[in-house]
Parts: sequence; C-alpha cells; structure tokens
Amino acid sequence: MSTTFRSRIRSYYEDLSKGDQRLADFLLENSKEASRYSIQELAENTGLSTATISRFAKKVGYRNFQELKLTLNQVSDETNDFFLSLNDNDDYLTIAEKTCQINIHSIQATQAMLTEKDLQKTIDILLGSTTCGFFGMGGSAVVALNAYHKFLRMPIHCFHHEDFHIQLMQAAKMTAKDCAFVISHTGRNKDTMELINVLKKNDVPIIGITSYAGSPLAQASDIALISISEETFYRPEAISSVVSQLSIIDTLFLIYGIKMKTKAQKSIDKVREIIQETRL
Repeated sequence: MSTTFRSRIRSYYEDLSKGDQRLADFLLENSKEASRYSIQELAENTGLSTATISRFAKKVGYRNFQELKLTLNQVSDETNDFFLSLNDNDDYLTIAEKTCQINIHSIQATQAMLTEKDLQKTIDILLGSTTCGFFGMGGSAVVALNAYHKFLRMPIHCFHHEDFHIQLMQAAKMTAKDCAFVISHTGRNKDTMELINVLKKNDVPIIGITSYAGSPLAQASDIALISISEETFYRPEAISSVVSQLSIIDTLFLIYGIKMKTKAQKSIDKVREIIQETRL
C-alpha cells in the first residue's frame, strides 16, 4: 500500500464521518484490489454512492478519485509492520537501526504531504512579516524553540516563550503585519486554540504545523503543514512527530534564507561572529 495514502488517511481519519471512515478502512485493507476498481465498482463493494467516494477523495486532499486511485497503485517498498516491530528481544544495534528507519519513514511521509503551493504561501507570509512568533505547548514547545533558535539567524524579528500566559500576551500584541507559527501534534489542545482565537482577532496570519489535517488547528490556520509520525509501543506518536516537525522547520528556514540571499548571509555572519567569541 502506498505510504503516502496511509499517512494521509491517518492525518484526516479522526475528523471523517462514519461513512468516510468505513470507506477509508476498506481502502486501507484492500488497497491492491481497490486500485483496480472503477468508482462504480468501489461503490458496489462498499455500499456507498459514487458521489460519496468522489467527495471523500477531495476531503483527504486529492483532486479527484483518479488521483487517489493512482496513489493506491503505488506500492511502498516498506511495510508498516517493520516500523511497529520493536520488541524486548532486539539487541541495541537493532533498536538503533529500527529507530532511524522509523524517523526516515516519518520524514519521507511528511515530505509527501508538502505541496509547492503551501510552501510558497508560507514563504510569502514570512517575507511580508515584520515579526514572527513561535507558539507551542509541551512537546511542541521544543519544536517552537528550535524554530526560534534557527530564525534568530535570519533578518526577521522573532520571539518565543514557553509560558502559556506570556504566549497569550505576546499574541495579544501582534498585528496583521506579523505572522505566527502555531505547533501542535493533535491540533486540539485547548490552550493552543485559545492562542489561535487571540491571533485571529488581531488578523495575524497563522501557519499551523500539526499531524492531523482535519484538526481545529489545521482548519483555523491560513496554512496547515502536516507532519507525519510513526507510533511504536515504546514511543508515542506525539514524541515521534517532533522529528517530522523539525524537518518542516528546517525546510522553511532554508527556503527563507535562499529568498533573502544577501541579507540572510549578513545576518548569519553576524551571529556566527558573536558565537565564535564564546569558543575556546
């Protein structure tokens, strides 16, 4: 089964209707057969209408049913069982190998979810902003801090703070001339959504990074960038998602630096010069 399709379905699944979930389950369990069905044949095998199937394809990010079918037909070289097969009997080197493969798989699946259009729109927002704020709670605060640490090297004013109340105050002072990165694995955290409400009242462009495309955060954001993660018995999905989210931040940092060219290089050189003075 296509890794891209499986990852995409996982990111939308919780917010699908019961009928759409039933269709998703059928496609996940019968991907090879379904890749050969016409939309009419799939409707007959699932008891759903062709209109429902067509709408489903668009709900999960495809232009039409034919594009969804093409993705089903692209069989992944990796099997999902491998990524979930960490066990007590593995030696340490095997665990290291499987951990690295899990991370590689998550990054590849995240890459498949990115689009040129979303990246372009995100960079346009960044280039047009006076200030950029990075917001996140819990494990997502780690990603926000990493993003802040990177973008401090760029010619844009930015800020980050781990305390929720300070984040609220920072959000309250932002304007439409600024932009905000809001990071949340589930996209359902109450504090995160309170921040979203404050930002939206001030017309601040919001770039959301989450693992769930149908989540409240994704729906409220001007741009939603989807991170894919692989959950194992010993490592929850939320922890695994950090690797994918860091890769998204790295991508945006590099694109922004390339677009800013000379200004970015001067800013980076200044930071390097100051940091170099701390070396022994």
